[in-house]
Amino acid sequence: MRDAEDLRQRLESLDPHSVQPGLQRIRAMLEALGSPHLAYPTAVVCGTNGKGSVAAMLAAIGRAAGHRVGLYTSPHLSFLEERFQVDGNPISPMGLDRHLEVVFAAADRLLAEGRVDEFPSFFEILTAAAFRYFAEVRVDLAILEVGLGGRWDATNVTSPRVVVITSIALDHREYLGDDLSSIAAEKAAVVPRAGLAVSAPQDPAALEVLRSHCGEMGATLWESERYPLVDRPGDERLHYSIDCVGRVRTYVGLDLALAGAHQVENARCALLAAEALDRHRLSISSDAIWAGLRTVRWPGRCEWLGEGPPVLLDAAHNSAAATALASYLEELERRGSYDRLHLVFGVLSDKDAGEMTRSLYPLADTLIATEPPSERALPAASLLKTAGLPPSHMSVPDPWSALEQALDGAAPGDLVCVAGSSYLVGALRPGLAG
Repeated sequence: MRDAEDLRQRLESLDPHSVQPGLQRIRAMLEALGSPHLAYPTAVVCGTNGKGSVAAMLAAIGRAAGHRVGLYTSPHLSFLEERFQVDGNPISPMGLDRHLEVVFAAADRLLAEGRVDEFPSFFEILTAAAFRYFAEVRVDLAILEVGLGGRWDATNVTSPRVVVITSIALDHREYLGDDLSSIAAEKAAVVPRAGLAVSAPQDPAALEVLRSHCGEMGATLWESERYPLVDRPGDERLHYSIDCVGRVRTYVGLDLALAGAHQVENARCALLAAEALDRHRLSISSDAIWAGLRTVRWPGRCEWLGEGPPVLLDAAHNSAAATALASYLEELERRGSYDRLHLVFGVLSDKDAGEMTRSLYPLADTLIATEPPSERALPAASLLKTAGLPPSHMSVPDPWSALEQALDGAAPGDLVCVAGSSYLVGALRPGLAG
């Protein structure tokens, strides 16, 4: 095998944020690799927010049903191997390097032979490695989180047994379009002919596009809000319990391991997707759905770490996610779950920081503006040039120094919240999680 350091350096030389529309490169690579993406059933999760949570829930349900489940997600929080999981465990660094070596060799051959017009992107290389890994370990099901959009995303090369479309919001407008209808059209394109899709509640404009696409493709659309649900907040950190009438079964007392009211809808989508898989010859019982929702873990999403004071991590990376986090914090405050809120906040420059600050700043007693470890980070000082600043605010560009500043100023009954970017959460989480 080539030197592992050389492989990783070559991977890093590919711009992780480069978007190269089209499926020709990924299809050519997969064909050269023996079509590993066709060796197992798939489920695809797309949308704007909640994709990772739904994918993690569905993977946990599949594992609880006794299936060997692959899970491919992006971006990662703390290390690259997190993107490639089988039965809840990330691939080993050596295992990933072995697959990367084969994928890079295939890409080099294709480019030399003129079978691709340009070298594959960072995401295409990783996606091909994921497909190959899942085939090698013989998963019973691979759950694929769409990276960007849907139509031209590298994951859109299988015939999924179910597609889940989480809530659609304005994001990545430079690639997907300036309005919800345009963005919804890009995401709806993942639903194959005669396929089956589960949709979370959508803005009317987005829902009209989804219905139209499914109609044209002869696909079935299960709209989640048509399936009655009752939710009950449980403990002081708002882990919910739900009763839900599914497509084929009724469920009572499903306990959700992921905290926050926004996870209720994610759970309903995962439940319906599991029922769809069960209809497609991948046996999943109601007991498996109950067990999966109760045990799923998805780090960095309303995740509590430490005590006295606790730290809440949430990779709220766009305005819709910031609104969901704000609702969660408001409910915690109403319940008296914390005394004062210390917000450690940093965003990337391509996000709508203004909308995010309008959601979160009014809830904070203290703001420590910081910068995610990314060349695209918005300068921390820019986050102080906005209306509605919390009573106490400061700029601390270094993330660890910012967190230490928040912890030093917090009393045992307070809450420290780190939010604004998955890069920020991913950098700080390893030290907090031990």
